[in-house]
Amino acid sequence: MNKSRQQHLTRWLRQQRSHARSWLRIATLLGTASALVIIVQAGLLASLLQALIIEQQPREQLIPSFGLLLLCFALRAGLNYGREQAGFRAGQAIRQALRKTILDRLSELGPAWIQGKPAGSWATLLLEQIEEMQDYYARYLPQMTLAVVIPFCILITLFPLNWAAGLILFVTAPLIPLFMALVGMGAAEANRRNFIALSRLSGDFLDRLRGRETLRLFFRGEAEKAAVAASTADFRQRTMEVLRLAFLSSAVLEFFASLAIAVVAVYFGFSYLGELHFGDYGQGVTLFAGFLVLILAPEFFQPLRDLGTFYHAKAQAVGGADTLERFMQDAPASPAPAEQIAFTSASSLELVAKDLQVYAPAGDRLCGPLTFTLAAGQRVALVGQSGAGKSALMNALLGFYLIRARSGLTAWNCATLFALTGISKLPGWGKIRIFLPAPCVTIF
Repeated sequence: MNKSRQQHLTRWLRQQRSHARSWLRIATLLGTASALVIIVQAGLLASLLQALIIEQQPREQLIPSFGLLLLCFALRAGLNYGREQAGFRAGQAIRQALRKTILDRLSELGPAWIQGKPAGSWATLLLEQIEEMQDYYARYLPQMTLAVVIPFCILITLFPLNWAAGLILFVTAPLIPLFMALVGMGAAEANRRNFIALSRLSGDFLDRLRGRETLRLFFRGEAEKAAVAASTADFRQRTMEVLRLAFLSSAVLEFFASLAIAVVAVYFGFSYLGELHFGDYGQGVTLFAGFLVLILAPEFFQPLRDLGTFYHAKAQAVGGADTLERFMQDAPASPAPAEQIAFTSASSLELVAKDLQVYAPAGDRLCGPLTFTLAAGQRVALVGQSGAGKSALMNALLGFYLIRARSGLTAWNCATLFALTGISKLPGWGKIRIFLPAPCVTIF
């Protein structure tokens, strides 16, 4: 998958946010509120340590601060719980909307078009590939905003206290998304190959399951069993490749985050020893400032680390969206709404076709030209050799294939020709004639 294709799929995934935009906003707001509570919590911890160690204040005077600290712990847990719930609701709403869109499209296209692919591939599309988008919408998209907002809030808090510590965090922060992008460039392609292998495996297994009696008659059971085992081993290796990329990405993020925190700790250590005399605006490095920076330094990198952890969710979503987006683009357009003509259930129909041709959705002719007359109430047996076009004709009459008359005009859906509740007259369709009291529909 080239870069332009990945960018196109990413834009397509973001367009689906409209199905759960409110839930995504709630998740982002709750995450921002949790970050503000973290800053307050860190400030309380640093002030308590400053009061107990440096100022030697009695513990009884610090009881209100301890109470506020416990309140911050409880409030942060509640905000994180609400954020997870909002993210889950967002992903659930988007997944339901996507499944509904696909099922509605498949219902419009009909079984004749669906039979072009194995049933297992459709099951993989509806279940596995859409399910893999849950973490992308529930966690990755809100985390993209939080990865910018939370570090910005922490920098605003730290720069007035110590500009050197803030500068260290500011300089080292871009390294994490940079190496995250470098490591994760092949993750989307690996996931796409994994989904293709899963789709093929599902389809092949279902086809072999349906034809097990035929395979047994021709003594192909062991051979097909070996083929399924080989396909399963290939899928297992592809899955391990995806997991290897995910673990590698996490390891890189942890390394650079730990390195940056270590640099901050070394700076404050030498400052307390009197070896470094910059960054404190000439006021000296206090215990409060040092503890506050060291407490907030891991929280500064935590949103970026979480974004890296959820990056494989984006890769999975892009890989799953490849087949889904192609299906939405390659599937033929739905027929235009037909003009309904009133028809009573007590009436009967006679169908007359001249030089009728049946075409597949891709444009290939399946059978025809056919000329026939079906009298009202007549029972007709459709007989022919395999491949003669029996199923194609029935699918055309049911509205699942294109029909083309002698005039060369095409139309979708003549299933309503047999309906007792109405007859559809499609724009641009040759000619439809209705004769009373015995209605007759003629296709020219």
